[in-house]
Amino acid sequence: MGENDVDGALVGGASLNADSFTRIHDGATTTMNKKKKVTVKTVLEVSVVRAGFTFQPLELTATLALATENALGESPIWSDKDQCLYWISATEGEVWRWNLHNQPHRRLIQSTLGCVGLLQSSTPGSIIIAAENAMLTTTMISPNGDTNSPIPDFAMGPSILCDRPDQMSTTRPNDGRVDRFGNFVLGMYNNYHRAGATAGENNAGLFRLNSQSLQWEEILDYRFRVSNCICFSPDGNTMYFGDTPTRTIYAFDYSPNGPLTNRRMVWKMPSALPGGPDGAQVDSNGLIWVAVTGANRVVQLDPSSGRIEMIVHVEANPTSLTFGGPDRDILFITTRKPNGGGLYSVKMPYGVVGLHESEFKVEQWQ
Repeated sequence: MGENDVDGALVGGASLNADSFTRIHDGATTTMNKKKKVTVKTVLEVSVVRAGFTFQPLELTATLALATENALGESPIWSDKDQCLYWISATEGEVWRWNLHNQPHRRLIQSTLGCVGLLQSSTPGSIIIAAENAMLTTTMISPNGDTNSPIPDFAMGPSILCDRPDQMSTTRPNDGRVDRFGNFVLGMYNNYHRAGATAGENNAGLFRLNSQSLQWEEILDYRFRVSNCICFSPDGNTMYFGDTPTRTIYAFDYSPNGPLTNRRMVWKMPSALPGGPDGAQVDSNGLIWVAVTGANRVVQLDPSSGRIEMIVHVEANPTSLTFGGPDRDILFITTRKPNGGGLYSVKMPYGVVGLHESEFKVEQWQ
């Protein structure tokens, strides 16, 4: 038996493929050669002729950094202050921390998790967690601030910050990120979007938690099934978002004081490419990096054209990604079972670095 249906994919069950989505994105069908892996060379790796010269995406390969065996690794973030990488295993209720030198450390939260963010605090290792029923805060580092000395499991339980938004039993928190202004943007997930009481329904919303008032505000004027791809431009004035089953990523004008506006399409996945867009991140040049779950790759997109600039191949099934390391020039990629679960990484070419990850700014923790 597989795990529950989470984040747009059956963990331990059938992987995503193009045929699964034809009814909801463009009506096309794809024929697969069962003796060979699906090839998308004609879509992604073909040379593009522009103004008399030939362009071909740069291709890299990520390698296994940690054999963590996460059921559903997700939501990696890098803390410049702690010099640590944080991520979750969503269905196992685990938060992980790694300083790139010692063995990684994990804490059991005893709840299905959606995502994790950095919490601005004088206490090192402070994080905010979107759990199934509430927003939680905790720390992953011992009080003495030594990143090599983590807090043991259950030594100090997480604190409840506030309720989660949209208290419906048919949804739960999924993808999210702290915006450039210190608020937490969180997208929900239709627990039964494949089968069950709300199969196929757009019942999940996109919300923002104001860091000062701790009040939720719904910021998108339509509902969806599986929130993903939440990330922000370097100046914070553009937000990217995708509903995984639609295989499309959109850009919106973003303000910390109002709803999303001016929706425009950034990328619609070609029908020959299996899977769907999952977690995403933006680099210092403003380009978007997207984990394509079900396709064993991460793609770098130019948001102004939708053109694929770079492809990172991953032997496991990628779920999300971020930039980390002292210079933020290493791409870390989380993956999921059944054909993954480890943490992967690849050194970026010169000039490709990540942005500083914003912290949730609650007055009482400063």
